[in-house]
Amino acid sequence: MGIRLVVLDADGTIWDHEDITALTLPFKRISRNSIIDVKGERVNLKNDVRELLRELKKRKIFVALASWNKPEHVHQALKLFDIEKYFDYIKAEFHPDKHLMIKEILQSLENKGIKLNPKQILYVDDRTVHLEDIRREIGNIRFLQMNKDIKNLLEILRRL
Repeated sequence: MGIRLVVLDADGTIWDHEDITALTLPFKRISRNSIIDVKGERVNLKNDVRELLRELKKRKIFVALASWNKPEHVHQALKLFDIEKYFDYIKAEFHPDKHLMIKEILQSLENKGIKLNPKQILYVDDRTVHLEDIRREIGNIRFLQMNKDIKNLLEILRRL
């Protein structure tokens, strides 16, 4: 039974900034992989994000984002990086309860007739702080910690 859903964190996982909500809107794109806020603070998209997302879509794997941030910051960044089109679900909420975000994603899939068990879900985050709640509420999902279990996002493809 393979992975059918990959849930990615944002801060420190798909981009290098640790708290995009701390930045001041609006953002401005300065290159394909970099944006700045009105004060000039920079956020860089991590290497290989686009390639990972394209490959996951090609493999018909559902792709979701679960981010503890203000939604307007995340959506603006995704739009400027031109990657929001790759996500089936974007959950950016200003609270730490990622297990609730993932439950909502799973409910949306179930409403479409797609029921996943925990072993079909891969969660990727740069921190483990949410993992206990996720596993308690959802089950023993698969997990990769960015910068520990994997050094770059393309390693996810080798782990699928």
